[in-house]
Amino acid sequence: MSRHPHAIYRFLALVAVSIGAVLAAGCDRSDPAPVIAQVGNATLTVEDLRDTIPAETMRNSTRDDLLEYINQWVREELLFQAAVSMGYGRDDRVAQRIEEARRGILVDIFLEDELDLRPFIAENQIADFYQNNLDTFKRTENEVSVEILWFDESADGEAARRAAVEGRSFAEIAADTSFGSVTADLVQGYLTRGELGDDLGDAVFALTRSNLSDLIRTGNDYALVNILDRKDAETVRTLEEVRNEIIMRQTSDLWEMKLEELLRRLLEQSSVSINAEAGLVLLGGGADQ
Repeated sequence: MSRHPHAIYRFLALVAVSIGAVLAAGCDRSDPAPVIAQVGNATLTVEDLRDTIPAETMRNSTRDDLLEYINQWVREELLFQAAVSMGYGRDDRVAQRIEEARRGILVDIFLEDELDLRPFIAENQIADFYQNNLDTFKRTENEVSVEILWFDESADGEAARRAAVEGRSFAEIAADTSFGSVTADLVQGYLTRGELGDDLGDAVFALTRSNLSDLIRTGNDYALVNILDRKDAETVRTLEEVRNEIIMRQTSDLWEMKLEELLRRLLEQSSVSINAEAGLVLLGGGADQ
């Protein structure tokens, strides 16, 4: 059954809870990773996702993003297996495209290593950029940091709410199987009303005196929300919240400069001949206007 229809889940929180029972049962790194999807003999595991999806993408992915990735993997695997069974692995066009892709991948990895900018962005530069551009880091609307528990049955959700009122943490409730089917989203960072979705956003932002919500119906599921913190519009995000953004903004120009330097060095070290005019004549283009 599809759980929450709104795109608010953070990828790491979802994966951690989805395999939490396996880890709690004593699974170590040598055990087989839980299989998420299978097509024929091909499998997609949790470890495959961790290895395939960049860490930054994982931190910002929603549950819907994850489900779409899994569905896309199934679709591609179905098509791949069908193509192999029909002999397309021996098609000359395949070999040509593999070589084209190989060239692109080699260039990308080469540039990642050669133009690694991390050593060039000092901590004091990040801090100075932050202080000099505070106005650009203001929130445009109110935001909240929340924990969310999801339930299939309202009775389970109400029981969990009573436990929360009595002082039990959301993490403890999520790990307690006596509360029935529980999926936890222990969010790090801040969300706007729109990012929470219509039902949750309206209910959460209506809370003013309590941080613990009543049970909220969202589609076929029930949500229990605990507000960890609130931030008003026009408040400035912390340096840690915007660190990656600052690094991206600072390194964009530096990347271009270092790329030009690298290309100049390679030109000096290589034998390069360009006869563009002859090529343009043969192609029937390049005539003066």
